[in-house]
Amino acid sequence: MNIIESAGLGKRYRRTWALRDCTLGIPAGHVVALVGPNGAGKTTLLNMAVGLAVPTAGTVTVLGGLPAGSPDALDRIAFVAQDAPLYKNLPVADMLHVARNLNRRWDHQRAQARLAELGIPLNKKVGHLSGGQKARSSRSPWPWPGVPTCSSWTSRWPRSTRWPGTTSSRP
Repeated sequence: MNIIESAGLGKRYRRTWALRDCTLGIPAGHVVALVGPNGAGKTTLLNMAVGLAVPTAGTVTVLGGLPAGSPDALDRIAFVAQDAPLYKNLPVADMLHVARNLNRRWDHQRAQARLAELGIPLNKKVGHLSGGQKARSSRSPWPWPGVPTCSSWTSRWPRSTRWPGTTSSRP
């Protein structure tokens, strides 16, 4: 099964193509990196895969053929946006509440346990966290078992971040 599959996928903003003629298949069970220069379309591809952008051309499906952005697909994929959706004036506990209300499969106990494991206090305001704590808290419950995670900002992850299922740090 392919986690993301596209055929002739493209996205144009007015006269400029952000992504053009992208055909690929990303198999389940693999750690995959989309590598390319700024403006190559990496984030655009992920945005279309989760339904945040509509293709101008071609098709994209996820999880073995589900329509990108469909409720069934969104219930089974975790997506971390390039600009982490953190509200600097909210305490971490309130951010967990927001996340719980936006995600049907949210595991509140797992998220709290993960933040405790990382030493991130629930009463601290997000704006007072370090850069590494913000990165960790924005993806605290991931990876969920069996749930693929799409991220377009892994370069912001701290070097101490471990790839799921490995003992390797981010390069």
